[in-house]
Amino acid sequence: MRKTSLPLDQAPELVTRWCRHLGLQVTAAFSPSGDEALFPNRLVLEGPDASWLAANKGQALDALQFLLHEAQGEREEIRLAYLDVQSFRLFRMKEIIAMAGFAADKARAFGSYTFTSLSPRERRWVHMVLSRQPGFSTESEGTGTYKALKVTRV
Repeated sequence: MRKTSLPLDQAPELVTRWCRHLGLQVTAAFSPSGDEALFPNRLVLEGPDASWLAANKGQALDALQFLLHEAQGEREEIRLAYLDVQSFRLFRMKEIIAMAGFAADKARAFGSYTFTSLSPRERRWVHMVLSRQPGFSTESEGTGTYKALKVTRV
């Protein structure tokens, strides 16, 4: 593991400064997600230009988050800041929680259910949500970044 170079509490100031250098009027501040186990250290970006970061399925937001994680030097999820704009990622987390419940119902009824293409973070959310319920196992299938996820009744 790499040494931490940017403490978590300094992330909002760094992201705000980076956005200012990009010519964006955006400020960053921590805000709870409602489920800190799934979405810890939610750093909300607000301001007149914040919506630019959510455009194109949040690709600019993903790039900025990647740079932030590199600056933090951490790989433990609980110590990393996660960027969100207009509750873009918070909504997706809630959507994945609902989808995990649907998958659990289908697996209970039919033995298994397979999600098609999920990002690593989305798969992690499904794994974590279903680990809270006894009687299910989850397994990622395939290669590449976006993989299928199989939920099986045990």
